[in-house]
Amino acid sequence: MRYIHLYNEADGTARFGDGEIPMASAAFAPPAPPLDVSALVPAREMMLIRFPPGWTDPHHPAPARQWMFVLSGRGETTASGETRSWGAGDVLLVEDTATSGHATTALEEVVMAVVRF
Repeated sequence: MRYIHLYNEADGTARFGDGEIPMASAAFAPPAPPLDVSALVPAREMMLIRFPPGWTDPHHPAPARQWMFVLSGRGETTASGETRSWGAGDVLLVEDTATSGHATTALEEVVMAVVRF
């Protein structure tokens, strides 16, 4: 599964990268047939957030290391002059918790599931 990675360089600058979570066939819920499953990842808390259409913010660091799963809507995030668009079904790993951070704009109403770790 592919995801957008938002992280800090050693100097604190926020940057984008691309990542992939490896998955392997496993008996996830016997007697159901095997499914592709990733490794377990410990989580601290989970929440849902909703952005109204047109919502935007100034550059800021992420409040915590977190996975963000876009359930509905479309938006875009800018970090260090690069803008990435995202929408329903996309996954972001947000780890830019240092100085420069990122800015986000909701192009339409957005609902995300956020899992902090």
